[in-house]
Amino acid sequence: MKQNDGEHAFRELFYRYQDRLYRYNQKILRNREASEEILQDVFVKVWNYRHQIDESRKFSFLLFKMAKNTIINYLKSQKAKQQLAPETISALATHVCPEETMIWQQYNTMLDRAIAELPERCRIVFEKSRVEGKSYDEIAEDLGISRNTVRLQIIKSLKLIKNYLNHHPEMDLVFTLLLSLSSFFTALQ
Repeated sequence: MKQNDGEHAFRELFYRYQDRLYRYNQKILRNREASEEILQDVFVKVWNYRHQIDESRKFSFLLFKMAKNTIINYLKSQKAKQQLAPETISALATHVCPEETMIWQQYNTMLDRAIAELPERCRIVFEKSRVEGKSYDEIAEDLGISRNTVRLQIIKSLKLIKNYLNHHPEMDLVFTLLLSLSSFFTALQ
């Protein structure tokens, strides 16, 4: 939403997204009143922070992210009141919206590109460690190199991957979201 847009633009966005967002809320919560309340909360937040919205980000992504965060806060408050069924939190933990799927796909594509750009020796060592799950000792034995060389190749690989991803700033948000989601769901279980 453009920062100088007014009430008319807000109404247009509301009517465009209200049904999808309500269905998203309802799919997770299975509670009509809570779903409507969260829908209202999200759009109130959008209105209140309309001047701070980053126009370069996809609006639907922002909207569903806000909804998910609001749902999480709601579920935490319900859990604190001992009224929340454990399967509801479990459903949220396993629920993946289309936006999340897209984020994972983008991240994996970018990571695959970064790995493909590694020097051959780094790539081989990295893949044996991270993809095949081999220990440093196993890799050293497979490749006929020292354990320390394996360690140094992993360090070099991680630096090169980090450098590659740093040259793609759109991935910062993706990586931050993935880390925060995984740590949140780990804390719930």
